[in-house]
Amino acid sequence: MKTIPPAVALRIARRLCDRAGVALILPTDLRRKAVIELVILARDAVGEVDAKAVREGTTVTLPGAPGPALALLALIPVVGPALLALLAPMGRTTIYLSPAALADGVLLLRTIWHELGHVGSIAKGRLGWCFAYLIAAEVRAGGEAPCFGAGMAVAVVLGADVDQVAADAKRSLQGYALDEPARVLAESIIDSVRETLRATGDLGGIRAEVVAELAAEGIAV
Repeated sequence: MKTIPPAVALRIARRLCDRAGVALILPTDLRRKAVIELVILARDAVGEVDAKAVREGTTVTLPGAPGPALALLALIPVVGPALLALLAPMGRTTIYLSPAALADGVLLLRTIWHELGHVGSIAKGRLGWCFAYLIAAEVRAGGEAPCFGAGMAVAVVLGADVDQVAADAKRSLQGYALDEPARVLAESIIDSVRETLRATGDLGGIRAEVVAELAAEGIAV
């Protein structure tokens, strides 16, 4: 697989987020630390959680919706009121990067394309979709699998083996509290993406996007 310097990947990530009107928060930012502790608290409420792994490896995208709509967040079990207090000052959707993503250029590119998939879902479904994502396994499965597909596509463009990235995506699903029907749904979407990538090497024009962004940094793929 091609190696991408983290600094280059971060410049690309910032450009993509600027175009999408999304804020990008780095791992050292106290807001990211607060969000991740809430994620750990929420996961701990429904089962065992590896707090260290979450702090190091979890990137989170949260909506920015100033005004009365944010009150919906207060309905989220365990962490709703804290999320409301944290996000109320934020006027736009925000991606909170993990330390792991920031340390690895390829992972950062995969992560940004993954998270921008969530940004699109938030833009379409707004807070109602976010609430459904949190409480319904089927919505999480349908929301996460295509985003994993975007990350898979980025990896394949950079030279990764399509079967390996599909297997990695399926393993990552274990952290999303999916019941059996939701897991089957998510894995079927990932399988479909795998076969599309195997046949075409692309998914929704992601190849052209990645090639163009790297070319702007003087890197040929």
